[in-house]
Amino acid sequence: MSQDLQALLLSYAYVGACVLVGEVAARRGVSREVSRKFIHVSVGLWIFGTLKLFEHRELAVMPSLTASVANWVIHRKRLLKAVDTEPDNLGTVWFALTFSACVWLAWDRPAVAAGAVLAMVVGDALASLVGRRFGRHRYETLGGERKSLEGSLAMLAGTFLAVLAALTWMPGLAPEMPRVPLALLCVVVATCAEALGIRGRDNLWVPLCALAVLGWTPIASAAGLGLGAGLALIIGVAAWLRGSLSPSGVLGAIVVGAPVFGLAGAVGTVALLGFFFSSSALSKAFRDRKASVEAEYAKTGTRDLGQALANGGVAALAAVLLALTGDSRFLLAMLGALVAANADTWATELGVLSRSHPRMITTLRPAAPGTSGAISGVGLLASTAGAAFVGILALLAGVAWQWLPWLVLAGVVGSLVDSFLGATMQDVRWCDACGRETERRVHRCGQNTRALRGVSWLGNDTVNVVATAAGALLAFWAS
Repeated sequence: MSQDLQALLLSYAYVGACVLVGEVAARRGVSREVSRKFIHVSVGLWIFGTLKLFEHRELAVMPSLTASVANWVIHRKRLLKAVDTEPDNLGTVWFALTFSACVWLAWDRPAVAAGAVLAMVVGDALASLVGRRFGRHRYETLGGERKSLEGSLAMLAGTFLAVLAALTWMPGLAPEMPRVPLALLCVVVATCAEALGIRGRDNLWVPLCALAVLGWTPIASAAGLGLGAGLALIIGVAAWLRGSLSPSGVLGAIVVGAPVFGLAGAVGTVALLGFFFSSSALSKAFRDRKASVEAEYAKTGTRDLGQALANGGVAALAAVLLALTGDSRFLLAMLGALVAANADTWATELGVLSRSHPRMITTLRPAAPGTSGAISGVGLLASTAGAAFVGILALLAGVAWQWLPWLVLAGVVGSLVDSFLGATMQDVRWCDACGRETERRVHRCGQNTRALRGVSWLGNDTVNVVATAAGALLAFWAS
């Protein structure tokens, strides 16, 4: 009997035994969650048997592929109590399919295949079990599913240890690849994927994201990205607990922070931290005086995923291009995006405190405080100061002093582009019940608003992207 045939028989026997034990436990009173996670973990650990016993990947994926079909039938017919879930939850099907994908795509790199599967097996199980038992700090994912900070942190810790063990003791990873930072990057990405997973799709996104990180992260960038992701996670969670970020905003902080912290060195780190902390502090300052104006904004001072990406996405892209090309102009482009974001934030947060009415940037006619496209002397001074603040931090971190005027100019221009779009193209609405202009589609009074001017799809986040891109392009060309 060939080795592959023996491995096939052992695979089916092992998986069948795991399912049988879980089903018997469920029928004897063990909670469905525990019995389901037992099957989830025990079957997933067969990745070691698969990589060890099979000689050919074509046959190695057969058990998991046939399991995906069997799981679909079991799910549709409600045949097993231990794995019974909601009708639209195909987690068991995704589990088997992504197991197959990891084996097939990383067959020649066992450490990568095992690490990706373990991220799904160990991390997902810990997130669920710990979250249900000890979860106190709840948050809602983009899909509306409720998860907990405790569950996500348990996944982070468990996945890190499991992935690091696979990278350390299994073959297939380049000797010069830094194991600890790579494992850290993997678990941060996998934890974000798990937080977004709804109706069993975390069994799809977690292993595929882990596979992409472990299999395709460049050696030269692994250490920086890993440490950057860890730093961004710590800052994001702390900001969430303080009310500066929403749960989705933590994800945005990681998406932006990991490449900027990890690929742009000290300059990127201090510039992004300067923008984040100063803008967060100003958003919280003078709350009573700004309350009536902020009530008309599309979003509040607690930043979400859209705001994080709108303000920092261009900078993150520039940091990636800097790492890929080595062209120092992308470092200035990154700084141009950040000074523009900070200039606009300072202008918004401090400009509304002006004692005199602002004027529309297009007509110079007086406007109510907080009106999209309105500028004031206080706002312009705040914009200049915000750009200079980040620019000076960049100088202290190593940027040549002669670039400071250009960075300040890039910040002010970006802020003015934001104001111009706000006056001409941004979606601005009107509440008939209150007789007030607003950026909200549903006014604070509960009344649906109607379009007043601008383009319906050009909201505040899109305007921020264009404004930061303008600052980035000006700084890039100036170099």
